Amino acid sequence: MLTRRRLEFLNRIKKLYQETLAPVHYVTVAENLRVSKWTAYDLLRELEKEGFLEREYVVSSGDKLRGRSMIMFVPTEKAYKVTDGEAGGGGTPCGEWQEVRERLLNIFRSWSPREVKGALPELIQELQGKEHRLIAGAYTLTVLLIYLRSLGEKGLAYIRAALEKVARPEWGLALVTGTVLGMAAKDPPQVPFVTQVTRYIHHLQEEMEHFTLREKKLLADFMREALKQN
Repeated sequence: MLTRRRLEFLNRIKKLYQETLAPVHYVTVAENLRVSKWTAYDLLRELEKEGFLEREYVVSSGDKLRGRSMIMFVPTEKAYKVTDGEAGGGGTPCGEWQEVRERLLNIFRSWSPREVKGALPELIQELQGKEHRLIAGAYTLTVLLIYLRSLGEKGLAYIRAALEKVARPEWGLALVTGTVLGMAAKDPPQVPFVTQVTRYIHHLQEEMEHFTLREKKLLADFMREALKQN
């Protein structure tokens, strides 16, 4: 049950996470809410059990705890759904985002590489009708990953490995768009979809300046999930 006190803790950890885009330590929450670290830890554990938070283990780089693993917390999709009533801000209903997300992920889950590549014309056509930047961003990333996949497994393997070292969502998005842009530049203009893919990359890079932190994380998480299906 999300009581008023739990909601206060959830909103605070969400705010801290959005400010840093890094997992939050329970001591930081305790200091912000002026409670004991054990009270903060117990409440965060309760929120974790109910699916509002995810636990991450981060190796400390501080002098006192250098090399030791610390328990940190990150808000989940459920947390944003409850506190915001929306998935990505800017007026995009959670249901619409989830529907689009699943529809695009199913392309990677269900289709063979040849079928996935064959989906490009349909996806590009659908993308042209998407006005909200979050939805359009998800479609654009799908088109980019399919194009990258059409060039062989090497490109996808590079992206997967590089994303493991990326700390911020916008860095991951920039990595993918930059990589695909570089590969597309090597193909002659007459190769199908190269011109369209390049145009959508530039558009996404321009829109990235206007994405909220939440939107960036949603797109980065979507991208990682899509890559797992390949």
